[in-house]
Amino acid sequence: MFVLGLFLITAGCTQDQPAATTSTPGDTNTIQQETYTSNETLVAFVDSAAAYAKTYGKEKALAEFSNPNGSFVEGELYIYAYDFNGTTLAHPFNPEKIGVNRLAETDAQGGYFIKDLRDVAIKGSGFVRFYYINPAHNRSIEPKLGYVEKVDDDWWLGSGIYTDPTTPLTGAATPSPEVTSPSTPDIVGVWTGTSSGHIKTVGFRESAAHRYIITAQNGPAFTGYKEYTKADGVRYSENISGVIASDGEISIIDHDDGSALGKFIGPDEIELRYIENGDTAVALLFHLKREKN
Repeated sequence: MFVLGLFLITAGCTQDQPAATTSTPGDTNTIQQETYTSNETLVAFVDSAAAYAKTYGKEKALAEFSNPNGSFVEGELYIYAYDFNGTTLAHPFNPEKIGVNRLAETDAQGGYFIKDLRDVAIKGSGFVRFYYINPAHNRSIEPKLGYVEKVDDDWWLGSGIYTDPTTPLTGAATPSPEVTSPSTPDIVGVWTGTSSGHIKTVGFRESAAHRYIITAQNGPAFTGYKEYTKADGVRYSENISGVIASDGEISIIDHDDGSALGKFIGPDEIELRYIENGDTAVALLFHLKREKN
């Protein structure tokens, strides 16, 4: 009880200024919001939730985070939780979203905000700006600042605050860590896994002998080589180059022939769609995982 009391005190004390209760997008009630919550308050709130999860375990934490009357609903602050595939694990005001994958969901200006938040959480913790309906201001579209934190290799949590719409997004004052735009995921490593698809000269084919070895990365660009076994049993190797787009899409071109498009489906898991045309037309779907050191 003593430890739980500390969590409740921490959550309660994060509101250093009065902030009126808010609700999630989709609510029709107009809510008075007289002040904006500080970034420091946001970070402390999320930190306390992560500590609660690590102390009491995932199951109890998710139940508490999903309780609209629980200890992690404070003014405009509440905790949401997701796995690294983008599936909602906890939400106090949108219970219908629990179990739903929201990775492809966009904000009011078309940004993939859940994916952006996830990509920052993969690296540990940090801020992401996006745009959302603010029910406190006649449902106007306003910038919102999300702060997320990785709990473990399976899931992450976060919260968010509306920021003063008169303050430009660039140059906003924030505590350390800095507000960052979604960072490019780290793709360096050895990726191994299976493929299934169709090859013109062979027919339908499944294989578990594929490796993409990414040896170097500079921002969104990367290079390396891939290894695979053809139907004749011979092992081949080809050099590759690639880039990661701002929305997280992976594009890879073979130095000989063929190309692939894909995406991260977890911090150490990617899916690629490989296409090669011409006389040796190939269409394969790869599911690859990064080998642990």
